[in-house]
Amino acid sequence: MRGRGAGEGVRTRDHLANVRTTLAWVRIGMILMAVGYASDKLAALESAGSPLRTYGRPLGIVAASAGVVVAAAALPRFLWARARIESPRFEPRPWADLALVVALGVGVIVALALLGATR
Repeated sequence: MRGRGAGEGVRTRDHLANVRTTLAWVRIGMILMAVGYASDKLAALESAGSPLRTYGRPLGIVAASAGVVVAAAALPRFLWARARIESPRFEPRPWADLALVVALGVGVIVALALLGATR
């Protein structure tokens, strides 16, 4: 017997929720990559001495790199959650997701602080 019981519908619902969460992480990664690309292109258009001209390219590279990391982290997270759903005893462990969200939040705060400090 696979799963932890409670019927096939519960397992199906859990798997579909896992897929939706994975797609959300991939979407966030793609958004970060788009923001990085836009930041890099806007830096090329700004006048000399502008904070965006100074920090736009490095921020763009960091944002795009963060997007790649988030999108790449979605697959192992999906596989890990799928294995936990199929295990006889499910134990939620949100620490990995929480750590990723905190790291992204700190990165955004640092980027905004760098842009704000140059004005």
